[in-house]
Amino acid sequence: MNSERAIYRVIDVNLNRASEGLRVIEDGVRFILDDSSLTKKVKELRHSLIKAIKVVPGFDEKKLISCRNSGKDVGAKLEEKPRGKVKELIRANFRRVQEAQRSLEEFGKLLSPLLGQQFKRLRFQTYSLEKQVEMRLRKELNLSLYAITDSSMIEEEDFEKRIKEIAANGATLVQLREKTLPLRAFLKKACSMRRIIHPPLLFIVNDRIDIAIASGADGLHVGQEDLPILMARQILGEDKIIGISTHSIEQARQAEKEGADYLAIGPIFATRSKPEAGPPKGTKIISQIKEVVSIPVVAIGGINLDNVEETLKAGADGVAVMSAIFKERDVGLAVRKLSQKINVYHNNRKS
Repeated sequence: MNSERAIYRVIDVNLNRASEGLRVIEDGVRFILDDSSLTKKVKELRHSLIKAIKVVPGFDEKKLISCRNSGKDVGAKLEEKPRGKVKELIRANFRRVQEAQRSLEEFGKLLSPLLGQQFKRLRFQTYSLEKQVEMRLRKELNLSLYAITDSSMIEEEDFEKRIKEIAANGATLVQLREKTLPLRAFLKKACSMRRIIHPPLLFIVNDRIDIAIASGADGLHVGQEDLPILMARQILGEDKIIGISTHSIEQARQAEKEGADYLAIGPIFATRSKPEAGPPKGTKIISQIKEVVSIPVVAIGGINLDNVEETLKAGADGVAVMSAIFKERDVGLAVRKLSQKINVYHNNRKS
């Protein structure tokens, strides 16, 4: 076979392989992870593959099809390993794309140095995108029932008992929020919570990154005046969860841009737990923020059994509660009722 024809055949095969792999990844992040931002990035990368050959002078696109010989491809009958999970499927297709891009780079050089450079650039874009998707795969956040503790509502001697009741009755994340405790007392509670809370239930510390690290928490929640997200990420690393309280669409956009894993928006309804939070914003702001960000949004402020469904209908990925559970005589029952109502809502949506 003519050597140039063989090179065109290699490029055609690997363009198809890389494009197909990116399509699988795109469908995974779109329909499984439900992440519009990553979906857009994968789609743009897939389109860039074809654009790469269009900018190279002298490259004959028509030869790609004419040199194709799928019927006699010796690799067509090779078996692939079965995929057990969506994560494995996405990771396998990233490897497939990168291997195809490497081959495109090397064989592309034989036709044009510029073509090799184009494919090299796309390969490194894929490495960067893979990291973003991998971080998202590791952080499958279930924020549907986000419980927030506060010493003012929990007697010291009942603290561990209440945390166990929360953990056993349907909470998906528990945040330790202590605005007045001294460091050692705060750390003692954090370590106690870490002993009680185990995956898939998540444990987050409010404000104090030192306590989050020392206690081995799953992440940190910050406010607008606390440690900036970019700095918190440098300290905590990519594997930890970072959430932030937001009060406007602009703050929500900025938080996603800086790398927050989720947003808390509120107060949605009037609340006595946090009087400094300002007047209630209503549920409309939830849908407005969901239109401009792709990361999960947790609604907070005055949410209870009576308005939780209204909050979820507005688009919230979860609800954060404090008074709704800790001011009830039976904390476990309060958590269970909220959890059941949330689950019923989501099950009805699916059916």
